[in-house]
Amino acid sequence: MTVSLNHVLAYRNEAVVRRFMKEHGASRREADELFREMLKWFYLGYRHRLLRPEGFRCGIYPEIVRIDDMWHTFILFTRDYAEFGRTYFGEFIHHTPETDREVEIDRASFTAEMEAFFGFIYDELGEDTLQAWFGEMRYTSPGLPQSAAA
Repeated sequence: MTVSLNHVLAYRNEAVVRRFMKEHGASRREADELFREMLKWFYLGYRHRLLRPEGFRCGIYPEIVRIDDMWHTFILFTRDYAEFGRTYFGEFIHHTPETDREVEIDRASFTAEMEAFFGFIYDELGEDTLQAWFGEMRYTSPGLPQSAAA
């Protein structure tokens, strides 16, 4: 099964967007944007599973936690969520959060992992998405400083 980014981005779910607006106090514009970024995230995960690139973990980082918030809202609509995964990616999309277990990683390894991850985002979703997610930090938690380094 092969799916294009444009095909995934064409998906709409008004109920999820409205629920997110209500629960997170988001504007319509913000909720629509986060829904679109979540769809990009799903596509990125699909491409990561398909291509199996090594050297990095395709995970949610603090800089994009608002995308994860939208994901959590989508999961509440279980039938729609399950159908979306089957239709676009041929499988249910599991959400596997990090455990409380701390993983020790040296600075050089972390830097190499992030460079590989950023390169993958750039290759699959483009410079604008990479910049919005980790440069501008547009999808970080509202309580975190927007000027922190990625």
